[in-house]
Amino acid sequence: MAKIGDTQVSGGIQTTVTNIDPETGQITWDVDYTADYKRLFKEITQLMNTAKEVADATGEAFFMDHYNDIRKRRNELRTYLRNNKKAEYERIKGMNEMSGAGGAASFTAGAGPQYATPFAFKKKKKVDESNPGASLGKGPKATEKGVQDNYYYKLGWKPVAPPHSTKGVEVKYLWGKK
Repeated sequence: MAKIGDTQVSGGIQTTVTNIDPETGQITWDVDYTADYKRLFKEITQLMNTAKEVADATGEAFFMDHYNDIRKRRNELRTYLRNNKKAEYERIKGMNEMSGAGGAASFTAGAGPQYATPFAFKKKKKVDESNPGASLGKGPKATEKGVQDNYYYKLGWKPVAPPHSTKGVEVKYLWGKK
């Protein structure tokens, strides 16, 4: 239920409830047009990303200079908003991570395969065969185990055996390569 004094800001328009008729429930609003910092920041970020794509596609110094100028202006705008318009900056703060600004890949947090396999590229460790939980440096029982805590292994998948380690499988090399 609306109350006198309720204020909403959206798209550069600020509305404030100034009166509510007790008999009819009619609401009177005061409308003020304000600066839309969120839209400004979003559009300069899109401009920067487009300039980066053009600069990368053409490889020309002219377009790279313009991209660098736009990036500098965007960073100045962000710094100004952070220091002087704290409430507005808080509203747009998360846009940088979601929009892929700064030449980063564009993605929506939590969607897609980018975080689906957190251990997919984990480095191999030397592991003691008799005690798989203990890591070893060098030694007679140390072997390369790889990424045994991979998400897919937890689902029941098994790693592929290295070539020539499976008995009974005949291997033929084409073109005489080994």
